[in-house]
Order: sequence, then structure tokens, then C-alpha cells
Amino acid sequence: MGIITLISDFGAYYPAVMKAVVLGIAPDATIIDVSHEITCENVREAAFVLRETVKYFPRGTVHIAVVDPSVGTDRRGLVIAAAGHYLVGPDNGILIPAARSLGDFEVLRIEIEAESSTFHGRDVFAPVGAHLLMGHMQSLVPAPTYVDLLFDEPHSSENAISGTILYVDRFGNCVTNIPGTLMIQRSGHGSLHNLNGDVAIQFVQTYDDVARGQPLLTVGSFDLIEIAVNKGSAATELNLNLGDDISLENP
Repeated sequence: MGIITLISDFGAYYPAVMKAVVLGIAPDATIIDVSHEITCENVREAAFVLRETVKYFPRGTVHIAVVDPSVGTDRRGLVIAAAGHYLVGPDNGILIPAARSLGDFEVLRIEIEAESSTFHGRDVFAPVGAHLLMGHMQSLVPAPTYVDLLFDEPHSSENAISGTILYVDRFGNCVTNIPGTLMIQRSGHGSLHNLNGDVAIQFVQTYDDVARGQPLLTVGSFDLIEIAVNKGSAATELNLNLGDDISLENP
């Protein structure tokens, strides 16, 4: 039996109910919790996590992602088939960056009536995902239109790179949309930059390349520039938040 992954902003209880629904349909499924600690109602954060997750799973995996501020409205549910993967979730853009990262994709609309107006994760997305894992493409029709979601591109000038914080992990490391290769090409390790015009920060390879408590830039596991503090939290100590625009200026 195959794999189902789960991403949500549901916290501790609700995912267990979704798993019970999945196992009632596909009892031999392997269920992997990617995260249920997405910032509440933050579709963009969930879309980023999903995009960075799908590439590590084998073909045939079903990915259910539910961050759904418009649950119970007339917003649609989608299944996207891409490179042998199935992405399942609401039509609010959450699935699109991951689908696009996999290559060509087909978007299908789910035609199921939910029992609850507040828990489509249980009533719609979990059962659809389980049936897909069992090879049943039921209650799906082509969706010629869908809500798109694009991540902003970084901007580069002679004196600065500007970008956006896409993700803040539990250590307070702030992941930006700036590719590590861009920083390496421009400046190289050891270079100094001014974060948002007033914080001197060094671009290094590892956290321990600066003293404890000092801020730093590094290329993280997403191959993107992260703003961090050695043995500390960049989010807290530098007052940075998910979605913030940042600039890295040459001194």
C-alpha cells in the first residue's frame, strides 16, 4: 500500500480524525504527518511546505494539504495529478506551487457533498485521498480554472538584494525566497551585508561560523538564504515575521 502525507493548520486533534477516515478506506496506508503546525489560515506557508516536501516522496504518493479559511463556502475542492503524485486540497492556491514544481499537471474538481460546513478535511479530502491511494478516481471532473498562487521573486540591484520571508521554523530561522546560488554568485561566503539597513550580518556556511548570539545569513536545506542567529532565534531577536519583506544591502 502507498503513502499519504498530511499538511494542515489543525493542531493535535483533528488530524487524528482524518487518519481514521483514511484507514477506514485504505487500512494498509502509510500516513506521514508533514506538519499540523502551519500558522493558522496561512495558505502561502502551507503551499511552501508542500512544494518543498513533494520532491522527496515516491511516485504514487497522495499529498493532502488543508489550510482552508473559506471552508463551507462555494470554494471548490481539487485533485491535481502531477508526475505520478496526487495533490488533494481546497482550491485556494495551496496545491499549485507544488504541482508546478513537479512539471505538467492536470487539475480536477471534487464533486462531493460534505457533511460538515467546517471540517472538509474529514468529509472530503481524507476520503478522496484514500480512494486515490486505492486507485479509485471517483467524483472527479476536469477543472478548467483554478486559483493560482505564485511566490514573489527576489529583486537584485547593484547594491542590494530584496526578498520575502517564506517560512519561519521552530528555531526562529527565517527562510527567504532568495536563492543561495544568487548570494554566492554576488558576494561569496564571508561577505557582510546590512539587513533592512541597520543590522550588520555576515554570509557564512554554518551557524557556528559566527559567535554565539550573532546574526548570520546561510544557505539552508531549502537551498534558499536563511536569516538566523547562532544559538538564538532570528525571528525574535531581529523582530522578523512570516511574510515580511527584507533587504540585504552592500555595506
